[in-house]
Formats: sequence, C-alpha cells, structure tokens
Amino acid sequence: MSKFLLGSIEQNLNAFYLKCSRHSNFESVDTVKLKWVRAKNADWPSCIFQANFNDSDVDIEIEKLKSLIQSDKAPDDWTVGPLTKPKNLGKSLLNHNFSDVFHQAGMALDLSELSISKRINYSLNVKKVENEEELGIWSNIVSTVFHIKVDDDLLAYLYSQSEVRFYIGIYNEKYVSVLLLYLIPEIAGLHAVSTLPEYRNMNFALTLSNRALLDARDIGYQYGVLQASSMGQSVYKKLGFKKYCDIITYSLSEE
Repeated sequence: MSKFLLGSIEQNLNAFYLKCSRHSNFESVDTVKLKWVRAKNADWPSCIFQANFNDSDVDIEIEKLKSLIQSDKAPDDWTVGPLTKPKNLGKSLLNHNFSDVFHQAGMALDLSELSISKRINYSLNVKKVENEEELGIWSNIVSTVFHIKVDDDLLAYLYSQSEVRFYIGIYNEKYVSVLLLYLIPEIAGLHAVSTLPEYRNMNFALTLSNRALLDARDIGYQYGVLQASSMGQSVYKKLGFKKYCDIITYSLSEE
C-alpha cells in the first residue's frame, strides 16, 4: 500500500497540471519523455514535470530543456518526485546548473482513518464555492498568500470540471481561507491551501482540509494526498497524514 500511495501523491499533482494545460491560456507539452505546462498570463501553474528519461540520455535531455528555458520557450521550474525517471534526476539537474529551490513533503492518508478532528475551529464556516463572485475571492486569497498572479479564466474552467471542488472558509463574515480539491480515481488531492496571514495559527487550514476530505470520503474516495511546505507538515500530521516522499522543485540558475 505504501508503494501505491507513494505514486499517488505525484500522480494527483501531475493530473492536475495536465488538466490545467488543456486550457487555451496555457502552453503545454505532453510526451512520453516529458510534460510541462506554462501560463501565458499568470504565474501558476507553470512547471516541467513527469520526466521519463533513460539513464544514457538524461544529460542530453536536460541540455535540450536548458536551451528551451534560456530561449523562454519552456517553464523555469522543474518538479521532481517519486515517479520521475531516472531516480537521480535531481542530482543530474544540479550538475547542469539547476538549483534546488523548493522542498515539499509528499503526504498521504487513508480516509477510512479520518474523523472530525478535535482541533476543528467551529468559528470557521466552511462551504463550497457557489458562484463567480466567490471564485474571484478564492483567487484573490491564493494570489495574496502565495504572491502570484492567478488566471481567473483557468479557475472558471476548473470550476466547471466534475473532478474539481473549490472550498472557502468564512470567519466573522470575512473570507479568510481556501483550498482546491482535485479528484482522480480513489485519490483526493488537496491543492492551493491558503489562509490570509493575519488569520493563521487558528487551525483554519486544518478545518478546511478536514471538511474537504470528509466530503471526498463520503462520495467514495479512499485516500487523501497533498504536498506540504515545512510549515504545513505539522498541520497535516494533526489530521493523520504521513510523509511518504519529497517533491522538489529545481530552477535554472543564471550563468
């Protein structure tokens, strides 16, 4: 089961990127060897992912991508996880002047073990996004928290997709916390979990995540997965998540 969950963490993330890449505001490549998505008018999502190189070809393939990146024809960031081939791709990227810029913990949870957490903050009203206005508020919170430009046309597209759920949390009549739930067979993935800085340390992310995952379990999903920052790991451990892998982002250094 650990091997299944290990792969599912990255599989859910990759499937989400591929879904986004189908929108006309994004450029993409989807081949056996490599996939990437790049926003034309925003900052997210934009990365190279799911490399599938032979050991003998890895240096050549990296140099090809370097040339595209330097010509502004491919995304700057390269995500490496447990499904990446070869397994030592990260080391090879470092040898080709890429830098290790962002670490996330790939975490998973058997949803049959999830209950209503004792740390739930019942002062947060959690609901699904129900209209265009709330979707705009969702976008603004993610933009504020991560300091990125979000493509609202992409969000409208995702909102229309059956495998996507947007959640939002309201505290004292103010929208303060959001997340996106992306569903693939058996697996519910949490993405873009965000709480406005002035409302942190109030268990709002935990409360929102707990509700979204319980909803997923109620409609038949068996496992929850996510990629957590160092700050977020402690939150998700409170819900029963365990770390199974590292998801590392590399970026090409200036020469």
